[in-house]
Amino acid sequence: MNPQKISLSTMFILGAGWFGSNFFWAFYGGPMPLFLKNFSESKFSISLVLGFAGLASCIMPPIVGHVSDRTWTRFGRRKPFVVFGVSGVLLCLFVIPHLQTFASVAVLSAILYLVIACAETPLFSLLPDITPVEQRSTTSGIVHLLGSVGLIIFFAISSRLWDVHPVAVFRMVGIVTFTAMLTVVLLIKEPATIESTQKQTSGISSYLSGIIQETEAMKYYSAQFFWWLGFYMVSTFITLFAVEELGVTEGDSMFLPMALTVVTTLSMYPLGVLGDHVGRKKLLTAMIALWGVLGLFIGFSRTLPQAVILVGLTGLPFATVLGVGYAYMLDLIPPERTAEFVGFSIFSISLPMVLGAILAGTFIDIFGFRLLFPIGSLAMFVGLIILQFTSPRAALLTPQERPD
Repeated sequence: MNPQKISLSTMFILGAGWFGSNFFWAFYGGPMPLFLKNFSESKFSISLVLGFAGLASCIMPPIVGHVSDRTWTRFGRRKPFVVFGVSGVLLCLFVIPHLQTFASVAVLSAILYLVIACAETPLFSLLPDITPVEQRSTTSGIVHLLGSVGLIIFFAISSRLWDVHPVAVFRMVGIVTFTAMLTVVLLIKEPATIESTQKQTSGISSYLSGIIQETEAMKYYSAQFFWWLGFYMVSTFITLFAVEELGVTEGDSMFLPMALTVVTTLSMYPLGVLGDHVGRKKLLTAMIALWGVLGLFIGFSRTLPQAVILVGLTGLPFATVLGVGYAYMLDLIPPERTAEFVGFSIFSISLPMVLGAILAGTFIDIFGFRLLFPIGSLAMFVGLIILQFTSPRAALLTPQERPD
């Protein structure tokens, strides 16, 4: 059964969850590497801790998604997991800045990444749960727009606050993430039932077989694995690149991820509309190609303004992948198993987070920063090629994607 149309206000309330999620991940991509640098000069050691985030997101989303799809409580089937996860995030972020050893920071960071993954999978599954197919591109654009606003606000504040009061940044991230996600829990009403057209499988082999049989989704997950691998290889150390290669302060290094988020925010909605007009796959193809080219040029940056412009322009493909790419992925999956497939989508994004951070840290320790960028671009082009072999279900094709 296709859900009833939702109002614009409901879309914005749902977007509060994306706001909180992106506020957290802005912290992960900006200040967290700088914080870890206080404990170790080795980029490989830092990459291992950062890589825990991707490992947690590989483990938790498929498990939480599977359980959430089969859980019914008087509070809903998504909300209990969100509340548990985001409460853990709040607690961890209040404790981590007071730890004194690299080992203790690593352990609690691993727990932090597990609980944020526990919260995000059911939270993201609420979008297809309550949104009809014909509104998904618009809703996806709006929630990711609010997510980008969260990124901008975080970097605008942290670029000034981090140098003088880093502990306050940790507390701010915990409070904002908790409040934003709790807003969704309190104000969004989950549907009573989700109509199923498939029998629920039992046993791990039957379960995995049912996942793999959705070949179009599997191809898309493979494609996004490679373009996110390229992204995370570069983005994980982009602030350290600015500090060590361009010679800027740690505070000024925040302008790189902030430039990305500003462009992403401004372009999110119009790119979503453009995707509905020209076809989601066509727009994804063009923008991922642009992403790979821009990555090559970032490696030649010699000044902060040059890097800011180039990184900012990557906000166009980044916005397309977040908004249009998410809507395109939903067109490939069975609706009654939304959280499972959203979980596997997160897995295919998070695995390259682990590998990207570790590979990049190792590569930088051996060869330096500059050669990292063409390697990242190559991975994106591999993903672009795989994307060409995907096709959404006929019933969910946009008019521009249907054959004559």
